[in-house]
Amino acid sequence: MSLPYNLLIVHAHDVGRYSPPYVPDLPTPNLERFAREGIVFRNMHTAAPTCSPSRAALWTGRTAHEAGMLGLVHRGFDMHDRSRHLARHLASNGYHTVLAGQQHEFEESRGEPVYTVRLPRPEGDREAVDRDAAEQAAAFLRRAPASPWMLSVGFFYPHRPFLPARDATLAQRVRVPECLPEDVRELPEVRRDVADYVTSLACTDAHFGLVLDALEASGQADRTIVLFTTDHGIAFPEMKCNLTAHGTGIACLLRAPGTEAGREIDALVSNMDVFPTLCDLLGVSAPADLHGVSMAPLLDGRATSVREDIFSEINFHAAAEPARCVRTEDWNLIVRFDDDPRKPLANVDGSPTRDRWLEAGYGAAPMIPVGLYDLRKDPLERHDVSDRPESAGMRKDLEARLSRWLEQTDDPLLKGPLRVPAGARIATREATGADGPFERAG
Repeated sequence: MSLPYNLLIVHAHDVGRYSPPYVPDLPTPNLERFAREGIVFRNMHTAAPTCSPSRAALWTGRTAHEAGMLGLVHRGFDMHDRSRHLARHLASNGYHTVLAGQQHEFEESRGEPVYTVRLPRPEGDREAVDRDAAEQAAAFLRRAPASPWMLSVGFFYPHRPFLPARDATLAQRVRVPECLPEDVRELPEVRRDVADYVTSLACTDAHFGLVLDALEASGQADRTIVLFTTDHGIAFPEMKCNLTAHGTGIACLLRAPGTEAGREIDALVSNMDVFPTLCDLLGVSAPADLHGVSMAPLLDGRATSVREDIFSEINFHAAAEPARCVRTEDWNLIVRFDDDPRKPLANVDGSPTRDRWLEAGYGAAPMIPVGLYDLRKDPLERHDVSDRPESAGMRKDLEARLSRWLEQTDDPLLKGPLRVPAGARIATREATGADGPFERAG
């Protein structure tokens, strides 16, 4: 009788799809190698383009609001029910579950533990902490038990603040994200900022390689499912904490025994779909009430699509920004549930790029209440067509889908404006940074 498969999940902050193979010619050989060895999901989106809500959706297979994660853990939010976490679900099915490094979906200092073992996380600079996480994960893999295990490895980078670029020529060679405004993209400070991001991603790549090498040396690689993913878009204006694909689009690379290496899957999927997919691959029954859909039919060729649409949400990041979107292969509808047209600047991470973006006046542009984007003609989602007569039918259809989704998931926006919960630190609309001033609870 063959042993059950093991599971290794590696996750990093703020990668979006600015990584191999989505962006070529980066100094990231381990991610490139892993993409060749596995399956690339080219059209996966997060259920929430902010950190803790996205991770809650990934680890529970349900919406961020169903998990209770309307905001960030370090700003006062937490999961309603930790038994919903994939690690707890697998532990109940006989898995030894281990966490190394970063996690950001529950408060570790209180509540029930989620993992069987939490490897020590030392203090120090971010690069050293990430390296230690990789080394501790590698040490576990070298002595991994024969019984089934799950190992989660979380890296801080490439979150801001970035590591400074060590190659003086890198800024001239990087690909600046196309979604940034044209008069901002080619500024020297912006190019240097992107080069620093790439340097930070290369750090993550090196640590990922250390973990992969340890798995190969362990002799268990041929019966271990490996997933690499992230939470949301990179920390640049108009990306992270936005409901266009620049914010919701995420990397997802999977290597699993019995699957064809080197494949790319273009089907529309959500990070909520990871939970039921892994359950299928591991031979473990998934909870019946997930909103994630198993991607297993895409892996074995039984289907070319598993979804007609995906949904994503923003509630609280540094500041409140209640909004929802429904995305299909060809359209994206974004609806804001807020009468204030001002962009919450606290939700745009501080950076040299943000400074130049603000100087060019983009932070002062009013937000529109409804945006509809034709992805066939406008893949960068720059041109709202919600008021065009020829788009009226599509807008009505997508609004109906979104309304049904709010009902099905008991979205808190159905009960009225979001209220700041007691103990949460939420910046006001006037705040220009995440350090306040803050709104009152209630």
